[in-house]
Amino acid sequence: MFKPLLLASLFLTPLSLHALDTRQIPSEQLFQLGRELAAHAGASQWQQMWQRVRQAGYLQADGSPAHFSVPLALLPDLARQTLAQADQVQAVQQTQALYRRSFADRVIGQRQGAPLHALCLLVDWRTLPQGMADSPRAYLNSASLLSSYPCD
Repeated sequence: MFKPLLLASLFLTPLSLHALDTRQIPSEQLFQLGRELAAHAGASQWQQMWQRVRQAGYLQADGSPAHFSVPLALLPDLARQTLAQADQVQAVQQTQALYRRSFADRVIGQRQGAPLHALCLLVDWRTLPQGMADSPRAYLNSASLLSSYPCD
């Protein structure tokens, strides 16, 4: 009688209670997770992110306050470099991390006419259990590449 109730309570437990809390782990561990995700993210993860980037208007110079200005063919490599070699990482909300890489020698985009030399990439790590941050390989395919945009 108690087993079904226990099983039901496991399914009703909010995912965020067991998800990686990016605010609670050291920056170096977030950098390492970014490097591993850059190396192992699947094509569908990247495709979904670029679809959201397109929907947000970051690929269109007209009508968007911030947009990419580098050739579109270079963006996938620059985004992967941002994850693999981020200059900064910052916890955002409970399960997200914002990775930033500066490309001092290149204008990545513009915001209201001003040049932007960095690329930001937002990752949601909610599918990575808190206890698996040191060995995330099995969970990398379910991490969400949420967005990428030119930044300061």
